Amino acid sequence: MKRRVLVLLGLLLAVVAFSGCTSYSSETTSPTTSIQESPKELGEWKADGIIDEKEYAHELSLAGGKLIVYWRNDDEYLYMALKGQTTGWVAIGFEPTQSMKDADMIFGWVKDGEVTVLDLYSTGTYGPHPPDENLGGTNDILEYAGKEESGYTIIEFKRKLNTGDQYDKAFVRGQTIKFIFAMADDDEFTLKHNVARGSGELVLD
Repeated sequence: MKRRVLVLLGLLLAVVAFSGCTSYSSETTSPTTSIQESPKELGEWKADGIIDEKEYAHELSLAGGKLIVYWRNDDEYLYMALKGQTTGWVAIGFEPTQSMKDADMIFGWVKDGEVTVLDLYSTGTYGPHPPDENLGGTNDILEYAGKEESGYTIIEFKRKLNTGDQYDKAFVRGQTIKFIFAMADDDEFTLKHNVARGSGELVLD
């Protein structure tokens, strides 16, 4: 009888322990919540801060819908949009090795109608993430635009799959790309994310 009680107690403790592992804080979310399949035909991509119905092949909803990542690609270029439920900055970091370290990062925000999009690289586990140019690299954002409206910030940008810059990740068609993301309610990109953060994966066509 005593042994049976101990076994039941052990099982109960195990259930409680594993239940704790499945929860996430308000800042960290599960990687993916929804993916939209590629439509048969895509429209023209424009860097204008407006996400048209057929402008992107895929979309991924993160952080309970607080951030949506849109993307498409061809043989040479990656086209992407970030739509965040914030009036501050939104950011994505490609292929980190540990936490933020070695992430190829894009930060963007809109302030007083002026759009800023930065090509950055995280040199440490928790930053800093200076511009590529400060490290001897290059700014490889070829086109960008943004819009802030009704509590949302949209950033669109275009870059080569392989920029040739050592501080940018080189991508190929069909690749699965791991990424981290973050958002803040301020337009100062040196401030810590305080709206949402997490990780996910996307697959190139």
